[in-house]
Formats: sequence, C-alpha cells, structure tokens
Amino acid sequence: MPPTLHLLRHAQGYHSTSPEGHSLHDPHLTPHGFSQCASRRDVFPHHDSVELLLASPLRRALQTCQTTFSPAIETRQLKIIALPYAEEASADPCDTGSEIELLRGEFGDGVDFDHVKHGWTRHEGDFEISPPALAGRARKLRAWIRARDEREIVLVSHGFFNHYITGDVNEKGEQTTGWWREAEWRSFEFVEGDDEGEAGLRETEGSVRRREEEEKAEGGSVEEKERAREDSGGKEKERVK
Repeated sequence: MPPTLHLLRHAQGYHSTSPEGHSLHDPHLTPHGFSQCASRRDVFPHHDSVELLLASPLRRALQTCQTTFSPAIETRQLKIIALPYAEEASADPCDTGSEIELLRGEFGDGVDFDHVKHGWTRHEGDFEISPPALAGRARKLRAWIRARDEREIVLVSHGFFNHYITGDVNEKGEQTTGWWREAEWRSFEFVEGDDEGEAGLRETEGSVRRREEEEKAEGGSVEEKERAREDSGGKEKERVK
C-alpha cells in the first residue's frame, strides 16, 4: 500500500523580509519563521506515526523540518533525509543551495546528506529550471517516495515546486492553483498513474476540510489574499519565465 504524504511549504525565510530579497543566498528562517514552525508543530497530530522525514537541502526547508517535527526527532530519533529533487523551482540565489561541507557543519548528524552530491547547486540536468525539467524532477521525486516502505512520510519543500509535486502546473510551467502559505501543511494519498506508471497525488478529504477551516479562521483563502496583493501592487515575483 502506498504511503500517505504530508507535504509542507517551508516557513518564512529572510529572503521574504530582507531588502536583498531573492538575491540573498540560501537564507535561514526568520524568528517569525521559527514561530510558524512551532505553531505547526503544536497542531500536527501525527508525530507518533510519521516514519520518514524528507526535506529540500535548502536551509529554510531543513530548519522547518527540524523545528516542526522535533517531537519525532527527539523521541524516536528520526533523521531527516535531504533530497535535492525537492529544491525550489528557480535559479535565484535564494533558491540555490549551499555546498555539502557547509551544510554538514551547520546541521550535523541530524540530517542525512547522502543524496546531496557535489555540484548539486548548479541548475543543470535534472535540476534545470525549464518547465519540462521541473516536471520531470517532480515525477522522479513522487516515484521515489511512492516506492518507500514507510507508511507515513513528511516532505518539506517550497512554495512553487510544491505545485509541480502535486501536478498543479500547466505545460508552460504556470501554476494552476494559488500559492501555498508559509508553513502550510497538506496531506496526500497516491493514486494510480498513467500508462507509464507515473505516481499521482490526491489531497485527502480530511486535509481539504482542515485547510478550509484554517483559511476561514485566518480570514480568507490563499487565492483571495493573492488577489488582494495583486490589487495593491504587491504580486509575488514570477519564478519561471
């Protein structure tokens, strides 16, 4: 039986608040970002049943995973696996990772970097940022997760690449659903793929209901808030041209 996937967007990073913006290289979480992780940690009900923690090797994703799922890490000694296939869909400095030695020095033995190879920071091959390459990377990531033996898996990725993971982009690389909120969590089940065996995802009914309740409590959906930002001239920058 395929696993359940709990997919998160990382919490707020300094690229979202710094004057340097997207030119800031591989930023850390802000204090508010850590607070968002703590809030998500306190309402996440599956700390005792999650069997595998995965994260993009970008700092803000690793820190989000460490903080949000600290109960599973501290009580059951789960180790985070860093997966380059989960990195963001952009070549901006803020979406370009750091070298392995630096990351190992910062995160220590709590993160498994065996899948992170030298040169992973170059946006080449599987890590090109063209829509076909991004879609291909997402397919490989889904297939890798679907083949795991664990029944309940967490993945912390990024606001735009999450759309590729869930299949919510068109052939031009334009997202077909609204932006994920910072530290947003959705749960998915795997569904039968196409004739080539591609692994697809479908959000669980419980996840949809929970998101609707959260959006109502916060005063509007992501799509509504996105339209408000556009109307005020604050539209988030486009990731892929």
